[in-house]
Amino acid sequence: MPPPSPPRPGCSAPPYGGGVPVLLYICQAAHFLDVAACNASSLATHDAPISVTDPRLDVLCARIVKYYSLRRFVAETGRAVEDWNGAHDAALFHYSSGMQAIMVAVGVCDRVSVFGFGKVADAKHHYHSNQKNELDLHDYEAEYAFYRDLAERPQVVPFLKDTGLAVPPVVFYH
Repeated sequence: MPPPSPPRPGCSAPPYGGGVPVLLYICQAAHFLDVAACNASSLATHDAPISVTDPRLDVLCARIVKYYSLRRFVAETGRAVEDWNGAHDAALFHYSSGMQAIMVAVGVCDRVSVFGFGKVADAKHHYHSNQKNELDLHDYEAEYAFYRDLAERPQVVPFLKDTGLAVPPVVFYH
C-alpha cells in the first residue's frame, strides 16, 4: 500500500493518497470554496481531484430521505404531512453524507457491505470535529429505515425503481 500523501494546503479533506479520489456533495455555499481550494492545492501532488456528485444523485437522495422522514413523521405523530415542515428545519433538511456514500456504492458496486453505521453515545459525529451530538438537519431514523429496506426489500424503496438501477446485494454489519 502506498504511503499517505501529504495534506493539501488549505484543504480540509484528509489525504488518503495521491491516487485516491474524494467525492463530496454540495449542500452549503462554503462547500464550493472547499472544492476550489482542494483542487487548486492538489493538482501538482495528487492524480485524483476532489469531485462533486452529480446533481441527479443529490435529488434522488433528497427525495428518498424526505419520503422516509415524512412517512415516519406521520406514523409517529399522527399529524398531517403538511405539518412536517414546521417540525423540521425544512430549509436546511438534507440527507447525511453517509447516506450518499451508500447510494454511490449501490450505483457502482456489484455488492455493498456497510460497516460502522449507527451511533455510539461517546463517538464523534465527524472525524474532523469533536462534536458528539447528531445534526438536527438530518433524520437518521428515517435513513436507518431506508437502509433496512435497501438491504431487505429494495423493491419497495420509492424513486429508486424509477432509475432503472439494479440494486446489488446490500449487507449491513453491526
